Amino acid sequence: MKTRPSSVDLFTTFFKIGFFTFGGGLAMIPFIQAEFTTKNKWLTQDDMVDIIALSQSLPGIIAINSSIFIGLRLRGLPGALMAALGTILPAFLSIIAILVVLVNFEENFYVQKVFTGIKATSAALILDTVIRLVRSSLKNRFAWAMAAITFLLITIFNVNAAWGILIGALSGWIWFVYIKKI
Repeated sequence: MKTRPSSVDLFTTFFKIGFFTFGGGLAMIPFIQAEFTTKNKWLTQDDMVDIIALSQSLPGIIAINSSIFIGLRLRGLPGALMAALGTILPAFLSIIAILVVLVNFEENFYVQKVFTGIKATSAALILDTVIRLVRSSLKNRFAWAMAAITFLLITIFNVNAAWGILIGALSGWIWFVYIKKI
């Protein structure tokens, strides 16, 4: 791990990611992962997987949750605040710009096609994140089984994702405490 970033580094990194990423919080995750684990090496891949899992498990937008956890881990409360502000500010400024400028063009054929391309690209980025998480998180049969069971519960049986997370947490605890005995 390289030297820790300053709170200003956290703000500027998250601002840059937020400013150049379309598609919401999930679309930002590959960029956050690349900046913090690959490019700057401020976090390990395992750290990032833990942060993403925890961020997805809590209410709120995953990118903001992730920025808060990353900022907190690297620079404490000031880092968490600066990282969150860096994540939120580009979206806020974009919304203001859209309200002021793009409202007059929302029916424009070309503007609609641009957003179609942006949505498709965002879907590909989210798929990339899913593939990376699968590779780094599902390392044994138990993890694969839990992922499959949770997927089926949520998609086929319409179980709320919060219940899926709780079932997964309880199953993991039972598995490792009583069955694997670590």
